[in-house]
Amino acid sequence: MELSFTLEHTNLLIILISAVIILYLLSKKFSKNRAIRFGNFEILKKVAGRNLLSYSIVPIAIRVLALILIILGLSNPTLTISSPSSNVDYVLAIDTSSSMLTPDIKPNRLEATRFAMLDFIENYATSYIGIVTFSGEAHIKSTLTKDKEKLIETVKNISIDKTAGTAIGEALVTASSILSESSNNRTIILITDGRSNRGIDVNKTFSLLKEKKIKVISIGLGEITNETISIPKELSKLNATVAEYPYLNEKTLIELANQTNGAYYKISEIDEFKNAIKKVIYEEEMAINIQFYLLISACIILLLEWALELTKYRVIP
Repeated sequence: MELSFTLEHTNLLIILISAVIILYLLSKKFSKNRAIRFGNFEILKKVAGRNLLSYSIVPIAIRVLALILIILGLSNPTLTISSPSSNVDYVLAIDTSSSMLTPDIKPNRLEATRFAMLDFIENYATSYIGIVTFSGEAHIKSTLTKDKEKLIETVKNISIDKTAGTAIGEALVTASSILSESSNNRTIILITDGRSNRGIDVNKTFSLLKEKKIKVISIGLGEITNETISIPKELSKLNATVAEYPYLNEKTLIELANQTNGAYYKISEIDEFKNAIKKVIYEEEMAINIQFYLLISACIILLLEWALELTKYRVIP
């Protein structure tokens, strides 16, 4: 949310505020002279209910505030509100190879991804979302939907895949097939910690993505170093991804983002993950002219000041 003004009447505002302050001080001096002519301050104080020789900043503050609102109301005041765009559909393509159990991003890469995707779905997304997971093969977990409860449940149930390898190309093709149903702008958020070593070559997906006007936001997880991880016994003989391909291939992910006018983010901690997700949210802005509301507020404040002048701050003749 952002409030902007043209500030073209700044000089006028300064002149008017100065004039109000000067007139206020002169009026207080005039009131004091009248009070002195009355002579009996104790009686005057009882009648007025206050000491007329004392100063109050309430009337002057009210007048200055009203002036500020009036000048701002004449300066093309615009309130700009940004909100997630509903004109963009997303597919989340999530790596579920066993290397995603690496604990360099606490508690591990998969859990960090789950946390970030749940935050995305719950707090930012207002459009259709699909979900694809991939290791040596790609699997559709959800077609495009706005059902947040279904999407949240799907993300919570994502687990490590038993199929060996990392098929990024196949994941992109599968995600593209889901987005072919969309008439909105299309974006794939690809999250991986490895390099493509199964299925379709990533470079061969560029023409398809361009033809379908799909933007790819590629997110690379983890450090470019190997780290010992604990792999469940039931997966240890089925998925050799960690032993064979322990390194993140940033070059491919950067090229993928560049070819599709997307963006690449390297993530090594959970806060970076959350910030990256916020950056990929496409926002639309709505501008509201608030001149009417400022001028109405100024009128209400002036009426309040007038009422106070007739009661609490009325000068007794």
